Amino acid sequence: MQINKISLAKKTLLLLEKKSWKNISISSVIKNEKKTIIKNKIELLININRYFDYLLKKNLSNLEDSSKKDMLFEVFMARLDILNSYRKSIKNLLKYLSSNPQDFAKIFPSFAESIILMATISNIKVNGIKGLANIKVIMILYFLIIYTWNKDETESLEKTMTTLDNYLTNVDKLSFVF
Repeated sequence: MQINKISLAKKTLLLLEKKSWKNISISSVIKNEKKTIIKNKIELLININRYFDYLLKKNLSNLEDSSKKDMLFEVFMARLDILNSYRKSIKNLLKYLSSNPQDFAKIFPSFAESIILMATISNIKVNGIKGLANIKVIMILYFLIIYTWNKDETESLEKTMTTLDNYLTNVDKLSFVF
């Protein structure tokens, strides 16, 4: 990921700590930037998501090969740890997106790429009919676990980890998935 896009993502997340998404302007994010190819707020959201993908790949570059369930658990928790670093910003963003689904629809392709990345890192098939089913299951799990994470105020995210483990155990029992 380009250094200027990393900088923009961090700057956007910092602003989101203090302001709602509605009160952030594109000019407030890109001011003092020498060169930017970000043209609107949707592109800012996509940039944040790609920044999280970049951090996920970086943090999991040495992920040990184990069961798909265990690997997916590690990938989810690594992603949640990244989100937790920007907890207030992400909570503000989730609040906005839940009441503005049209904007989530606009960033959905980038979100789907993140789900595919998470599956790929976990050695889960993403091609063909089975791959499509896997992607859908992981996406549903992600939505469910983000809901839990959003309400989990424990420092260690123990409620989120327990819930995720339970979900993955139940999905793992469905032998046709993963």
